[in-house]
Amino acid sequence: MNSITTPRVTVIMPVYNGARYIRQAIQSVLGQTCQDWELIVVNDGSTDATPSILAGFSDRRITVIHQPNQGEAVARNAALNAACGEYIAFLDADDLYLPNALADLMLYLDAHPEMDVVFSDGYFCDENDKHFGRLSEVRPDIYTGDILEPLVLSASVIGPPCCAMTRRSAIERHGIRFDKSLVIGPDWDFWIHLARYVQFGYLDKPTCMYRIHQTNITRVTGKAKRKADLVCGRLKIMNSDWFGDLSVATKCAFFYDLMVNLLSEEPAKQLEILQSVPFLSLPAPKRARLLRLVASSHLLMSSPQLDFVRQCLQEALAIWPPDRKSRWLSWLLDCGPSVCIPTLRGWRTVHQTYLAFCSLGRRKPKAVPLGLAPCVD
Repeated sequence: MNSITTPRVTVIMPVYNGARYIRQAIQSVLGQTCQDWELIVVNDGSTDATPSILAGFSDRRITVIHQPNQGEAVARNAALNAACGEYIAFLDADDLYLPNALADLMLYLDAHPEMDVVFSDGYFCDENDKHFGRLSEVRPDIYTGDILEPLVLSASVIGPPCCAMTRRSAIERHGIRFDKSLVIGPDWDFWIHLARYVQFGYLDKPTCMYRIHQTNITRVTGKAKRKADLVCGRLKIMNSDWFGDLSVATKCAFFYDLMVNLLSEEPAKQLEILQSVPFLSLPAPKRARLLRLVASSHLLMSSPQLDFVRQCLQEALAIWPPDRKSRWLSWLLDCGPSVCIPTLRGWRTVHQTYLAFCSLGRRKPKAVPLGLAPCVD
């Protein structure tokens, strides 16, 4: 650290080939109403003008670490290892802080000693800083306190790291670091593991601008890699020693997302999960329902593997014979795909219409922009 006194907050900024936006990002830190900070920029092997831009800043509170390209997670961990501040904040090199960001987030944590993390509202913006939405509009809800269970199910519970601040003592006490094996979702993974131990607070005020542009990591990373990273992160959670402590409802929603959404086209991997200890620990009626949902979603694919569908339905009926829907679907399948598949599609349309009618008047989160969502579509 370059200053004599310990700063109240360390801002961590990883950058790889960020020449277009990094000057503006750093200036948004320099322009904070709170000036008691250090900024650690980790240049992750940039090959553009990023190093020369960084060399142009002479403020003693800015530290630049140069390393070979190893990925965002490794860069953030390097900054965490060098951090001195009481609080840790994260600002990527293409995002911006609003002028009161650090002051507002620090004041919240100062006033709420029971909370170790605070996250806030913020704006989505484009390449030209034009706002086009709020982070709060895509969140499924605002969760505070112990948010582990909703966070396990959705990265949008918090969103981009630029909206959050945490006590460094909480990170160090529990040895939390970013998983270097993940390109997509390391922030989500980081917050999940921190949420096992600490309470999260919410500041209902914009503090940042999260930029959506053509070089966001979710845009430049191939679909196969995005999907592989998400599956890897999900399996890491499923095989953790604390997964069994989650509620049955959360575990069922977790398995549904993993098998029906992420692994919909990979029955062999679905089967591995269906035979795993965490899945087999679910109550029999819940397992039967998930088996039926996997079977029905597979039937609606362009080229369903009927043997796999039958296997799922047979297993569902074996572990929970009263499951009438599985029995009905099995009977339809015996009538032939030409009968079963159109009937299933019709039933699903009716069901979705019913759910839409029941949700009239309720708040619905907006779709998450591609630059933020760890999606595979």
